[in-house]
Amino acid sequence: MGKLKSRLVGVFICTGLVLCLAGGQVFAEKVITLRLGHIFPLTHPVQKAAVAMAEYVKEKSNGKLTIDVYANGALGKGNALAENISFGTVDMGTAGPGLLMRLEPAWGLIAGEYVFKSVDCMFKVLNGPVGDEIKDRLIKKRGIRVIGIGYLGQRHLTCNKPIYKPEDLRGLKIRIPNIPLRRASFIALGASPTPMAFSEVYLALKQGVVDGQENPLAQIVAAKFYEVQKYLILTGHALNPEILLINEKKFESLPKEYQSILLEGAKVYEETTFNEYKRLKYEYLEKLLDEGMVIMKPDIEAFREAVKDVPYQFEKEWGEGLYDRILKAQEGCE
Repeated sequence: MGKLKSRLVGVFICTGLVLCLAGGQVFAEKVITLRLGHIFPLTHPVQKAAVAMAEYVKEKSNGKLTIDVYANGALGKGNALAENISFGTVDMGTAGPGLLMRLEPAWGLIAGEYVFKSVDCMFKVLNGPVGDEIKDRLIKKRGIRVIGIGYLGQRHLTCNKPIYKPEDLRGLKIRIPNIPLRRASFIALGASPTPMAFSEVYLALKQGVVDGQENPLAQIVAAKFYEVQKYLILTGHALNPEILLINEKKFESLPKEYQSILLEGAKVYEETTFNEYKRLKYEYLEKLLDEGMVIMKPDIEAFREAVKDVPYQFEKEWGEGLYDRILKAQEGCE
């Protein structure tokens, strides 16, 4: 009887172990789907980069981790998308620093005019201690983790008169996004900055409500500003990183191996945006030339000099000394 009891106990233990293993296997095989949103059209480089990342993640996880990509602001337009990620109603998304500044003001400095000497310098800062601090603020204050930083190019001016130096902007109404630092910078350049929704810019240019605007080449071409603007002025006054985000609680809820795969996928996103920018940059310029625009290069150093002290006006917002630390972090970088 004792031997029979021992054998039965052994059977029950083995059966329980098999059930536990089976349960673990079922959990491992459960498909996790993340929703990723961005504000750009289906033809935009960000869409291509997000899809490339989704394909990578799905392949590496054997289909167990998938990302559904939603374009055109389907999961939130403008600042609403970043807020939705913060609330956890959207898992992932992308945003420029001009939008993120409404959640953490320090990102507004990243969007500033001539804050960085070059693209390489910007990424040196963002991937270094200062950048890590700014990213950590977003996690602690808003529950959003930065997992990748793509690149969409420089921002340039368009206008219906040639602009060689800051004085040529005097009195001109230039449409800008509603970013306080950008507004202050264009005032310092002598212009009359006019905040306006992007969707309203074409008509405003056509009707002469504003004299010019500023955007990366991709947006200038996509919006057909060449139909209502004569000059493209290559000021390169601000850089346009496109930041890849995920809700922090959602990220922490993923198994460690899925977190690793997602971070690898973020590298695919970054590389794809860079490759697309390099591939399309000259196509955009050729397109604008073909459409009749005059492309000119102004006195960049004069523009840079005119706005170099403007960020100090906003130190209370992002913290005293942060701008100086960003400048110092660029030493030795070109």
